[in-house]
Amino acid sequence: MPSTLTNRTLPSRVEWIEREAWLDLYAAAPKSVKRAFELKCMVLGETPVLAGPGIPTSEFNRAFMIGDAARPDLHGIVQWLDAQASPEFALQIAARGETADVKAWAIARGFAPSGTGLSKLTRDLSTRANERSTITHSLDVITDPDAALYGDIVIKSFGLPEATSAWFASLVRRPNWRVFVAFLDGVAVGSGAMFLKNGWAWFGIDGTLEVARGMGVQSTLIRHRIGTARMLGVRFLTAETVRPFETDGSHVSRDNYLRNGFVELYYRSNYQRLF
Repeated sequence: MPSTLTNRTLPSRVEWIEREAWLDLYAAAPKSVKRAFELKCMVLGETPVLAGPGIPTSEFNRAFMIGDAARPDLHGIVQWLDAQASPEFALQIAARGETADVKAWAIARGFAPSGTGLSKLTRDLSTRANERSTITHSLDVITDPDAALYGDIVIKSFGLPEATSAWFASLVRRPNWRVFVAFLDGVAVGSGAMFLKNGWAWFGIDGTLEVARGMGVQSTLIRHRIGTARMLGVRFLTAETVRPFETDGSHVSRDNYLRNGFVELYYRSNYQRLF
């Protein structure tokens, strides 16, 4: 693992913690959820491949950690996704020189960048970072929440099928996971999760109910996770959010992380088939 994070840090040195989080997330799914949404995952070489055709979005149907460490089995990755995933699956390829051959391979086979891609955000807790608060309401945050409550907040925030509530509920008190729920005037309005391993933490599953958006819920949850990670001896933090269309544009979730000391180390493009 790197001793520090710089612009020269390879994506594979950062994305492994995201890989571990998502593989464990899929492993945590109850059997009934796995059957209902056809959830499958595996690692081909170093590359994680995720499938959930019952949830036809690229987040649950994709491959990432591609193309800067060991030569990936690109044909095998696509073949597996064709067989197991939703047709909307994505190859998430870092926009870096090290992945030029992977991008060329994908384009030659009918794939093209779709949407704005994802910012890969990082923070090194051993260095100081400026934090700017946008919190406008008094919020309470708890860890170790009621499992059913946590699952319910996640699916309502993201508009996921009701049956997936049990999946996210299974993360409460699961080893390597910490989950958080934010309350506004005693009502649960937001959730966040953190997966920890080997001095790293991946932040994800950030959700806020529509009625509470713009009230600093995500920023509050980011700060609580930073504090918990620091207390647990974590050094490196990672997260990923949607990028804005313009280089200097705005995206709420990305901006919340940037205001809390994260930086964009690079971004990933979603390569999807041209149908």
